[in-house]
Amino acid sequence: MLRRVFKYISVFAVLCLLLIFAGTLSVSADGFSDVGYGDWYYDDVTLLTNAGVIGGYGDGCFYPERSMSCAEFAKVLVGCVGTDESVTYTTTIFEGHWASECISRAYALGIITDEDLAAGFSPDLPITRLQMTKMAVLALGLEPAHIESPFVDSTDPYAVAAYRAYLLRGYKHPDGRRYASGMTVATRAEAAAVAVRILEYQSDPYEYKKNAILENAEQNYLDTQAELMDLFYVINRELFTEYTFMTHQPFEEWSALYADTKLLHFEYFYSDGCTCNYIPGNNMYAVKLTYSEAVSEIRRRHDETEAAADAVIARIITDGMSEFDKLQAIHDYIVLNCAYDYASLQNGTVPKESYLAYGALCKKTAVCQGYTNAFSLLCKRVGVPAITVVGTAPDSGAAHSWNLVLVDGVIYGIDVTFDDPVPDVDGRIDRTYFMMTLDEMEHFGYGWDASKIKLEYFH
Repeated sequence: MLRRVFKYISVFAVLCLLLIFAGTLSVSADGFSDVGYGDWYYDDVTLLTNAGVIGGYGDGCFYPERSMSCAEFAKVLVGCVGTDESVTYTTTIFEGHWASECISRAYALGIITDEDLAAGFSPDLPITRLQMTKMAVLALGLEPAHIESPFVDSTDPYAVAAYRAYLLRGYKHPDGRRYASGMTVATRAEAAAVAVRILEYQSDPYEYKKNAILENAEQNYLDTQAELMDLFYVINRELFTEYTFMTHQPFEEWSALYADTKLLHFEYFYSDGCTCNYIPGNNMYAVKLTYSEAVSEIRRRHDETEAAADAVIARIITDGMSEFDKLQAIHDYIVLNCAYDYASLQNGTVPKESYLAYGALCKKTAVCQGYTNAFSLLCKRVGVPAITVVGTAPDSGAAHSWNLVLVDGVIYGIDVTFDDPVPDVDGRIDRTYFMMTLDEMEHFGYGWDASKIKLEYFH
C-alpha cells in the first residue's frame, strides 16, 4: 500500500508539469457521472483528465467500458510522450480526419509504423489490446522481446516486451495460466491505466520497475525466468539482506538463474553470497544475502558511483551521437581516467572498491572487474545494452572479465582493461580491443562459456 502511495506521488509530479504547460485545469473524474470513487480506474482517469491527456463526452460521461478507437489512443500517447509543440512531422497521415494531426505526430514518433499502416491501421476502428500494447512499447522506445512468452495465447514480441516492462500483464486465470487476449478490444478505462503506467515509466524507469517487480513477487508465484531474474537483480541492487518468494521452479533451476542474473547486472550485484531455506507447503524460498562490508558503506559507494556516472555522461555524451560514438566516448573516458591497480594485484591486496564501478569512476583505479562494471553502468545510462563476461584472458589463460555490447542487432566485445596501458600512460588510448566481433575475440584467444550468458535478455 505504501508503494502505491509513492507511485501516485511520483506520477502526480509528472502530471503537475503537464498542467503547468497546459495552463488550465480540466474537470476531474468526480465530474463524470459514470466514474465512481471506488472504481478500479478512478485514480487513473482522475490523473489523466486533470492533466488534459484524456477527456470525457459532452453529456458529462467518461464511458469507461466503451471501446477506444485507434485515433483516440494515438492522441493519448502523443499527450503522454510529446506535446503538439514538441513533436514536428513532415508526413501527413489520414488527411482530413479529426485526428490527422495527432496520428501524424504519432507516426513521426514511431508509435505508428509503416507496417501498421500496411496492415490496415484505421483511425476509427476500436483498438485491440495487441495494437495498444505495441503502440505503448514503441512510445517508450522499448525493443520487442524475443524471450519466453508468459502467455499461453501469444508469443508476440511486443506483448512479451510490455510484460517484461511491467506495463501490461495480461489476464491470469484461476488455473495459473496467463492470457494476452490480444485480439479483444481495449476499453477507455484500460487505455487510461496504460497511459498512467507510461507516464510513470518515463518519469523513472528503474523506480517504476522496481516497485512493480517487488509487488509482483509479493503477490504471485515467479515461474518465468524473466520474473525470477528481475527479482534477483532488484534485491541485490537494493541491498536486501533477506527475501521470501514463491516459485514452482526447482532450486537447481532458479539458483542457476541467480548466477545468470549476476552477469547481466554485475555492476549492481553487491552481495558476496546467497543462502536459501525451503519453506514446505507453498513452494516458498527464504533467501539471505551476505555482504563482506556494512550495508551503509556499500550504499554510500553506490550513491557516489551513481552521481559520478551521471556527471561523466553529462560531460562526454552529446546529442546526435551514434551508438558507436557513445561507446567510443565511454571507452576512451575510462582508459584516460582510470589506472589499472597492478601493485595491489601483485601484492594480493586488491581492495573491494577496485572490483567495483566505484573504483574506476570515483577512485580512478580498478582491476578488470571494476573496468567492466563501470563500462556496463555508463553504457546502460545511454541506452546501449552491455553485459559482463567472465572467462579467461588471451595468452595467459588467467581469469578475466570484459564486456559484450549490442549495436544494431550485432554483438561486439570490448575489453577496456586491455586497452589501458600498464603502467598507466597519461593521454594514451589504445582501441585494439574495441568493438571486436566474436570471431575476432576467439582469434585473440579469449575463452568463455557462452551457455552461461543469457543473450536473449541482452536488451
